[in-house]
Order: sequence, then structure tokens, then C-alpha cells
Amino acid sequence: MITDILNKLYEGADLQQNEISFFFSSMLKGEVSDIQASSFLTALKIKEPSPEEVYFASNVLLDNLGKLPKTNIDLIDLCGTGGDSKSTLNISTISSLILAALGVKVAKHGNRSVSSKVGSADLIEKLGINLDSSVESSIKSIKQKNFSFLYAPYFHKSMKNVGHIRKELKTRTIFNILGPLVNPLRPKKQVLGVYDKSLMKVVADVLIKQGVSRGFVVHGFDGMDEISICDKTYIIEINNSKVKEFVFNPSDYGFNLATIDKLIIDSSEESKEIALAILNNEIKDSRRDICVLNAGAGLYIYGIVDSLAEAFEYVNAKLDSGEVYSNLVSKLII
Repeated sequence: MITDILNKLYEGADLQQNEISFFFSSMLKGEVSDIQASSFLTALKIKEPSPEEVYFASNVLLDNLGKLPKTNIDLIDLCGTGGDSKSTLNISTISSLILAALGVKVAKHGNRSVSSKVGSADLIEKLGINLDSSVESSIKSIKQKNFSFLYAPYFHKSMKNVGHIRKELKTRTIFNILGPLVNPLRPKKQVLGVYDKSLMKVVADVLIKQGVSRGFVVHGFDGMDEISICDKTYIIEINNSKVKEFVFNPSDYGFNLATIDKLIIDSSEESKEIALAILNNEIKDSRRDICVLNAGAGLYIYGIVDSLAEAFEYVNAKLDSGEVYSNLVSKLII
């Protein structure tokens, strides 16, 4: 069956559920050779994964987690695919902390650095925040602090059998797309950035299949897998299976466009210093603005405000007043 699946991909044909599920399961169990796994990932990349292939692959990873306790908590995740190679500050992580300070229940799924110099987990550790290693500890953190960081390697242990292959391939594969789609708590609200505009509709389709009720899929004109402060951003909005596509321009909301070099960081220590300065209202430049944009998007998707304009105004006001930082400190998040 493995040979048949590979030949099908070589011919540019989409795989059926049983085929993608079989190969993915076998690959994660270490039951296929490195050459076969590399061929599969490369051929799938060249063909370009269909929404169904990404969805069925995500199911394999989520099923590998086993039976997890259910939670009725209204959750959101702000997460990007990575792979934009920009080495910017940890925008989605800082934005997630802002949301937690404003009463939003955040289940942040993340990892260490992939394409940037500092990954979300690297910053979280520098801030002294625990990396939750179980669903139980994650739910407890969310109930007590509005925030949990679900460190992907603690949950997706089956990925260890493909890690070396991904590293040797030195190219983006379906696994880059899957990262934000396999949060163990399966939040129903999501702001998800992608590194390639062509992936936007694929990812939006998968989110709908997964039952996400409200979401943004975003990709900056400048290539960022975030809502950009440096250029316009393509956005697909999901609202109960309905989708709307639009172009977001920060200038329309009173923000000044910046250059990407203002957002670049070199170390986890620098990332920590900038994050704390943004949260403590000591930085008021483009680095804060881009976090306001993304936190505001999360606030809107979560349903606390009715418009993006209201969201940005709200976040700015709470940062200015010091409420964001004081709430993070009082809840022992930072």
C-alpha cells in the first residue's frame, strides 16, 4: 500500500482518507523508511496538500493523544505556522498574554524556534511561565490564570520519529501547516497565521471541518504569518462555517506603517525585555502596535467586542492604564 500511495502522489493525485491516515500513522510509528517518509513529504509538498489531506493528517496527530478530558471552557489560540523566516519578536505570544490579562481564556499551543531566532516556548520560559505538560495542568492554568502554554513536544510525542527527517529535508512540509491545527484542547476560536497565501483557503477549510466557530486566517502582504504592521494583510474570517475574505490595512485604523527591521530580535533575552516593556506600557512604537493588532483580532474573534476598531481602542486603553501588566502580575502569570 505504501508504494501505491507514493505513486499516486508522484502522479499529482489527492489521497483518500484511508491512504493519508495509513501513511501518516505508519510514519509516526516509525514503520516506514526514512527514504519513503522523505518521498512522501516531498511529493505531497510539490502536489500541494488538499484541505482533506491536511484535515485527515491532523486527525491522526490528535488521535495519537489518546482520550483527553473534555472542557466546556471557551478557548482561543493565537498561533502561526512559522516558516516566514522573518525573525521578528514573538507577536502571537505577547498578544496572547495581553488577551489573558483582559479576561480571555487562552490555550496557546507552541514550540521552540523553527524559522525565527526565538520560538514562543523560548520566550515563555524566559518569562518564568510553566510549559504545561498535560491537559489537566493546562485546564488548571486556564481556570486560574486565563492562560496555558501547551508545549507541543510534551503532547505530540509521536513526532519524534519524523523530527530528523524534517531537519534533513530543510524545507517546509505539511508538518509546518499542522502545528497550529493540533492544539490538544481543540479551541473553537482561533487566529492562525500562515507563511504562504496559497495556504489560506486550505487552512480555513480545515478549521471549519474541525468545528472552529470563529476564526481569522491571516497572511501579510510582506510574508508575515501574523497581521502585519508593515503592510496590508490578507484575512479570511470564519463565522459559523461562513467565510469572508478581505484585506486589512493598519493605516485605516490610525496606525503608522513600519519597516520589518524594527521588529527583528536576536535573542530570547531581548525578546523577554521587549515583551515586558510592551506589557508594562514602556514601549509605544511599532513593536507594541503589531501586538495590539493581533491581540485586538483575538479580542474580536473571542466576541468581547463587535469590531476591530473597538478592539484596538480597547487594547490600547488597557495597556496605557497599566491594567494589562497589573493583571498579569496579580494572576502570577509573569
